[in-house]
Amino acid sequence: MIAPKWLVGFVIVSVVGVALAVPMATAKTTHIDLRPGPFAPTGRGEIEFRLGSGVLAGKIEADNLPAQGAHAFYVLWFVRMDSGDKAFLGPIVSHDSILFLTAGDGEMRFRASAFTAGPNAGSGISQGPGGSNLFVVIAEDHIDTFMPFPVSPPPSSFALTASF
Repeated sequence: MIAPKWLVGFVIVSVVGVALAVPMATAKTTHIDLRPGPFAPTGRGEIEFRLGSGVLAGKIEADNLPAQGAHAFYVLWFVRMDSGDKAFLGPIVSHDSILFLTAGDGEMRFRASAFTAGPNAGSGISQGPGGSNLFVVIAEDHIDTFMPFPVSPPPSSFALTASF
């Protein structure tokens, strides 16, 4: 679909088959530093995101992630700890691959318009009360957009985290 010129600066969101123009410019960009988790004790990174009209969009940069080989991945999730809702945001990419065959850095851009799991699955993404919102990079053994599959029980599978 080619957007008309007057839609520049808007995000097209599909809600039950109806396309809506959402002004993302009204959403404030937030920058958060990521803390290392048990799976990547020397890891570090940062995330920038906007959350407006049920759409979560941004980018992540992750540094010093341990090698995973060809059997596991680093996957970014947004979790509302107060409600149990989760949004799959995608795998971290290193050297044009989601496989971290060697230790290194990765990044990704993401956009999600609905929670993928939890009591409000399918509804627009919303922020919870302060401190109950979590970005987490999990070392997973396969990628499923509805449920995390960590390589070890959480939180030992957490590579990077940030709560706000």
